[in-house]
Amino acid sequence: MVWLAFVGLGLKLKHLTLEALEVLKDSDIVFLDSYTSVGEDITVKSLSSLLGKPIRQITRHEIEEENGKIIFDALDKGLNVSFAVIGDPFIATTHIVLLLEAVKRGIEIRIVHGISIYSVAISCSGLMAYKFGKTATVVYPKDNITFEYPYNVIKENKERELHTLLLLDLDAEKGVFMTANDALKILLSIEAKRKENVIKNNEKVLVIARASSKNQKCVYGPVRKLVTMDFSKPPHVIIIPGKLHFIEEEALRRFSIE
Repeated sequence: MVWLAFVGLGLKLKHLTLEALEVLKDSDIVFLDSYTSVGEDITVKSLSSLLGKPIRQITRHEIEEENGKIIFDALDKGLNVSFAVIGDPFIATTHIVLLLEAVKRGIEIRIVHGISIYSVAISCSGLMAYKFGKTATVVYPKDNITFEYPYNVIKENKERELHTLLLLDLDAEKGVFMTANDALKILLSIEAKRKENVIKNNEKVLVIARASSKNQKCVYGPVRKLVTMDFSKPPHVIIIPGKLHFIEEEALRRFSIE
């Protein structure tokens, strides 16, 4: 019986687990999703070199518009397939849809979880994981419409004294990588419109750039300063603190700019 494996790669090649390497090497064909996230050094070339086999990069269109037809065609030919994903295959992706379709077809499923930006960002911050509320993604305005959901999430979390992890708009295929600066500007523009004191210029937030890479950068400071700071290359994430425990305050001071 053929199988379909969803393999999390982590955020860089050194994050690959022994299980991930084993499953990828046992696969007849490996498809790499490089559109939902970006890793420090994970590319078709680097992964192919590590595994000693060709890797096929798969597009958003092939997964979301064609419903993974290319993957199911390979399975129909009797090939064991791995779908490799930067981070974890089911965190901040829509790949559960692909899994459910495979289950309906009676295909054996294998899952290898990977290190995710969710755990890495929270771990880097030193904040208590159980004090985080909902996560939201800040996206660029489209057709002159600014999506206010992240603002609403921050507001709700603050009312519950919880921290907020903000992911930022990313589409590797189109070269779209939102910076923390753009995200803060968008949030400030919503604040200027709604005036609910959810995001303030003097409020301190944490920006994490290139989490877990050798060039990782963490900066904790007021929004008014971070909005113009150069954090260099994405990916970036932002953490909006809720009510801080004194240990959390001490942890954040490591990254403070004032």
